[in-house]
Amino acid sequence: MEVRRLQGKRVVVTRAVERAEGLASALRDQGAEVLVCPTIAYAPPDDPEPLEAALEHLDQYDWIIFTSVAAVDAFASRQALPPPLHVRVAAVGKATAAAIETHGGRVDLVPAQQNAEGLLAELQNVAGRRILLPVSNIARDTLAVGLREREAFVEVVTAYQTVPGPGVRDLIDPLCRRAIDAIVFSSPSTLRYLLDGMEQFGIDRSVARALFTGVALIAIGPTTAHALRDEGLPVAAQAPNPGVEGVAEAVCQGLGV
Repeated sequence: MEVRRLQGKRVVVTRAVERAEGLASALRDQGAEVLVCPTIAYAPPDDPEPLEAALEHLDQYDWIIFTSVAAVDAFASRQALPPPLHVRVAAVGKATAAAIETHGGRVDLVPAQQNAEGLLAELQNVAGRRILLPVSNIARDTLAVGLREREAFVEVVTAYQTVPGPGVRDLIDPLCRRAIDAIVFSSPSTLRYLLDGMEQFGIDRSVARALFTGVALIAIGPTTAHALRDEGLPVAAQAPNPGVEGVAEAVCQGLGV
């Protein structure tokens, strides 16, 4: 008989709705009841001209580095994949690489450590290279700064905006009823927009922290774990990798099952 480790557990996924199904499905396969409550969403950039200008001159770059599926989608929606053959492509992780390949692109580098620090560790000999970095409006500058320190010419363009999602309202009631076992945070933004949204409903951060008591808070990676701790919240588990299997395993670990 198959053991379903999350049987009877209610798990919240805070990812943007178009990114949530893969993880939700993996959690359901383990027996969980999954609530998709997207606390973030994606929107086009306020000013698309820098991105459009970069896309018109893709042949001038040596590398394009994608740090999210949303950035890949922004390129695909403008028929900018695949790029010219001489332009090398890096993806922050397997999901981003799969999205590139789905749209007909190729991937030259996926780091073992699937984050900005991993990309920096594996991108070698970039001095003098022209690198295009399409990112969110609220992206960290870790990668751009690190590449520039190695004398690369880095152009950062906003490919999309990360904005508050509609899921906070649906999450408050089960939180107040103590009807949630775990919440998966897939980025610092998913946490920030959740807490900000709760405040808009009259629940300040001190009350929110109390509502999270007894809920296993799962971080997709070290940056998200750091954001949780900065808010005074405990991290029940951190995913060993950002893939759906790694995150599902972290949920099991955080719930002790």
